[in-house]
Amino acid sequence: MRALVMRGERDMRVEELDVPEPGPNDVRVRMVASGVCHTDATVLNGGMPVPTPIVLGHEGAGIVDKVGRNVGDVLAGDHVVVSIIIGCESCPQCARGCRELCLTTMQNAFAGTLLDGKTRLSQNDEEINSFLCQSSFAEYAVVPAAAAVRIRRDAPLETVALLGCGGMTGIGAVNRRAGVRAGSSVVVIGAGGVGLATVMAANAAGAAPIIAIDLLDEKLEMAKDFGATHTINSAFQDVGAAVLDITGWGADYAFDAVGAKGTLEAAFTAVHTGGEVVAIGLTDVSATVTVDVFSLLFQKRLTGTFGGSINPQVDIPATVDLFMEGKLPIDRLVSRKYSLDDAVNAFQDMESGRIARGVIVL
Repeated sequence: MRALVMRGERDMRVEELDVPEPGPNDVRVRMVASGVCHTDATVLNGGMPVPTPIVLGHEGAGIVDKVGRNVGDVLAGDHVVVSIIIGCESCPQCARGCRELCLTTMQNAFAGTLLDGKTRLSQNDEEINSFLCQSSFAEYAVVPAAAAVRIRRDAPLETVALLGCGGMTGIGAVNRRAGVRAGSSVVVIGAGGVGLATVMAANAAGAAPIIAIDLLDEKLEMAKDFGATHTINSAFQDVGAAVLDITGWGADYAFDAVGAKGTLEAAFTAVHTGGEVVAIGLTDVSATVTVDVFSLLFQKRLTGTFGGSINPQVDIPATVDLFMEGKLPIDRLVSRKYSLDDAVNAFQDMESGRIARGVIVL
């Protein structure tokens, strides 16, 4: 099979790999599409350590073509979105209902293996590592059965692939993690794919005002199309002062979809006492944040989310239904489609801010 293999920092190429075989608790998915996420770019640029060689990609959608002997919930022929949220159902986090924090998944997802500590990818006698238990930049992906979320067959896989990570991260951050209510004021820092999904979800929840913040005017114009009522270019404007001017006293919620130096601090200054800041993006795993204790005493809350804190088996099909009913326009997040051979351009377009989200069609 053809796959996009990363062999070192900024070294990624299409190679022929062996067609992987599923283990007893896995399914094999014939990939149709995979979104290009900033996390993939962070890894490719050396901002997140992973073992190499590795196949990236973690926003995949496709059709199941083979299942392991212990798998009963997913069948060959099912259309699936492959989620980054995978529960082992036996660790303490899964026992308390927090599958997004599954200890087994966290141990293996960035270590190059599936949940059993082994990779299914190879090139002759060379083992190839997996990324986030998925590696969807390939014609076939073997994933844990719990990661494959069955969806309706009339949904376009090239669109709903974004719900494997970025789309649901933004939507879940608003609906699940923060629980934004109608009439709440919302700030979103970063108008890339995840930030735009956050703006879209806040708009659908009835939030107002919705303030999008970015360094690029082109991306701020995109944010308006997704429901932002106000925009702030942080290259020229002071975020805290500008938000105060719009809201009168600060926002109820602020979401940081960037995770770079200073962005969480900016989000923290944007909310009023008792407001909530949610970290939903990460540019560098070594990034830190400093906040004043005085604000914490006055009940400002700083938290984060992995994958939107969703229950994938419930939230992904429900979101697909909303999209198919015309109530959540996630198709507008897809700015351009690319072939596997054109993947380098997909990364360049994303990092330059020319697109909201690119999708590789396999």
